[in-house]
Amino acid sequence: MSSLTAMEVITTRRDMSASRASDAGHEVAPPSGLQLLRPVYWIAGGVIGGVAFHFGEIEALTISLALLIAFWAFVEPRAALWKATAFMIFLFVFFQREAPLGEELPEEFFFWGAGLALITAGICGAALFSSTTSWTLVRKRMTSWPSLAMWAMLIVIVGAAANGLFLGNQPFAVARQLFGCLLLPLYYFAALALFRSPQDVDRWLAAVKWVVGLGALWYAQKLSFASLALGAYFREQSPITTYAGAVGAIGFAILIDYRKPWRWLQALAQVVACALAIVMMGNRAALASLMVAAGLLVIVCVRRRGWLAMTLATVVVASAIAGGFYYGNRFLESRGLGGDIARRFIIKVSEDRSFQGRMAQMDAVVSTVGRRPVLGAGMGSETKFLAPVEGRVRVTSVDNGWGYVMLKMGLLGLAAFICLTALLLRESLRGLLHSAAGTLRANSMALLGLLVFGLVVSWSGPAFLHFTSAGFFGTALAAILVLSESRRAAASEGDQCP
Repeated sequence: MSSLTAMEVITTRRDMSASRASDAGHEVAPPSGLQLLRPVYWIAGGVIGGVAFHFGEIEALTISLALLIAFWAFVEPRAALWKATAFMIFLFVFFQREAPLGEELPEEFFFWGAGLALITAGICGAALFSSTTSWTLVRKRMTSWPSLAMWAMLIVIVGAAANGLFLGNQPFAVARQLFGCLLLPLYYFAALALFRSPQDVDRWLAAVKWVVGLGALWYAQKLSFASLALGAYFREQSPITTYAGAVGAIGFAILIDYRKPWRWLQALAQVVACALAIVMMGNRAALASLMVAAGLLVIVCVRRRGWLAMTLATVVVASAIAGGFYYGNRFLESRGLGGDIARRFIIKVSEDRSFQGRMAQMDAVVSTVGRRPVLGAGMGSETKFLAPVEGRVRVTSVDNGWGYVMLKMGLLGLAAFICLTALLLRESLRGLLHSAAGTLRANSMALLGLLVFGLVVSWSGPAFLHFTSAGFFGTALAAILVLSESRRAAASEGDQCP
């Protein structure tokens, strides 16, 4: 018999009913109150955005859209969670003038951060004051082990900011990095309050997949046509690759664990668009992370059929990866676009300047942490190292998420982050192998793939703590806990059946 209390069983059974309604056809309650003004909201938003763009160009349009999303969060708070992702994809597609490289940040990052801050304030305010928030359920979720780890992470983040100011780091750099790191716990706790049931998670995932899929398709077709026109591999760097890889992992989970034709075809289109965008942008870390997440999902999916099947699946996945490298190597000497792409993704580590630069940066990070092991060098701290091409480089970020945590928050922050991700991995796998087929299991698999992708891609940058993606990952981590709670409720319901 499960150890859930009577109140938890009642609450989670209601959530399971909502999940069944989602499986039956995504039944959604009709709009009421201010929600009836949706057409007015969209029309007014279009007019305001057009006027802002005409008089203030893209900067004014960015702030106007952020204000509209923040305002509507008080009417439909759960929709604001996916609109925050849509806002970032809009910025990547229409408002990225230069890659975020070098010592100076792109000018547009100020407007991105200001808009995101407005949206975050609206979502958090809506979560606190929404009449649909169940505080009994929220209190239960806030005291779960992953949430306690997130509280610890929040305390360490604030402590690292204070440490940075104490050590004399540039205040603006401290504030900027504190903002990015705070988005992870803020969106996590806001989503825990706003996601009442698996159906809410399902709607968020469905919206996010479409938004990111369309953004990835834009980049894929733009870079493909540019490369074909130039007759050479034309790449462009953008933070959208992190979203594309995450949604690619989500879509792949749907492909292998869902049987409804329309959802399956959507997932296939989204996986293809996201994978093609990653390839055309030449992001090796995102592609490798997506492959790792997909391979793990195949193994977990087959594991339900026994250890022999899982062993065979492991061999097949490893063979597929080895085959990809083998045929990729055959393209290395060829000319044309195929050869250019192969040479981008299949490299000799000892000769790759990007890898050598990252290793030099990590050496500097380890040296700094050795001098300040507890809280690191604090928010706003810099790393100085010798890059193979650029020479001596001084940057405030780290091209390794784990190194970023170590530099900014020390070993204390690293321990908190490892505990957080380990607990969420446990929640992702809890009861997954024995859950019944359907939307709940497919979405649970999808979020497992997203988490694994995030952990692997963090070796190339602070995906969980950078302001361009921290809110997205914070929402996803909360969704993992909500679906784990529902799977436990389903198991408890099954135990009580005669």
